[in-house]
Amino acid sequence: MNILLVEDDKEVSGILCKCLRAEHHDVELIENGEMAIKTVNQNSKDIILLDLMLPGATGDYVLKHIRAAQVQTPVIIMTGLFELHTKVKLFDLGADDYLIKPFEFQELLARMKAALRRQGIESSKLLIYEDVVLDKAKRQATRAGKIIDIKGKRLKILEYMLTRPEQVLTRDMIMDHVWGPSTERFANVVDVHIHHIREKLDKPYKIKLLKTVSTTGYKLSK
Repeated sequence: MNILLVEDDKEVSGILCKCLRAEHHDVELIENGEMAIKTVNQNSKDIILLDLMLPGATGDYVLKHIRAAQVQTPVIIMTGLFELHTKVKLFDLGADDYLIKPFEFQELLARMKAALRRQGIESSKLLIYEDVVLDKAKRQATRAGKIIDIKGKRLKILEYMLTRPEQVLTRDMIMDHVWGPSTERFANVVDVHIHHIREKLDKPYKIKLLKTVSTTGYKLSK
C-alpha cells in the first residue's frame, strides 16, 4: 500500500513509519500542511493519514483542498481533538474515518483496510507492463516469471514507473516521489539507482524496457 502520512510530531511519525514499513507498506512522510497539498496534487496514493494540528496549513484545510480538487483517496484523520462538532465538520469535508490519539496500531491497520474496501480498492493489486509484474502486497517484482532482485528505493522507483508506463519521468519527479519533495538533491543519485535497476530488469533480456530520455529522465517503453 502506498501511504501518505501527514504528521509533524516526530515521535508519532517515527513510530508509525517504522510500524507501517514493517507491514511492507510504502510511506511518504510530510510534516507541513502546504507541502501535503502539493504532494497529493503531484502523486497518487492509496490512502492518506492526516493529522489536524500542522504547520503551514491545518489538516482540515488540507482535506478541504484535496476534496475540492476531486482527489478521492481515502483520508483517515488522526488527532487528539475529540469534540463531536469537530468530527462532524471533518466528515462533512470528506474524511473517511477519524482516530483519536493515542490509538493502537492494529486498529489503524483495520480502519485503513475498511476505508479501502469502501472505496473498492485492492491493496494487493498488481502493476503490469509487458512481461514485468510488481505485486504490491508481496513487494516483489518479476520479469517473464523470474524474480527481479531489487528492494527499497529501487523497487519504489520501478513501482512509480510501472504506474506511468510510456511517460517520461524527470529526475526531479522521481526524487519527489521516492525520497520526498523536501529532500536535498544529490548529483546522480537517481542515475545510480536506475543503473542498478537496469542491470536486473533489462540486462538478462533481449528486449530493453527502461529507456533513457536524453537530458530529461527515464521511461518504461517498448
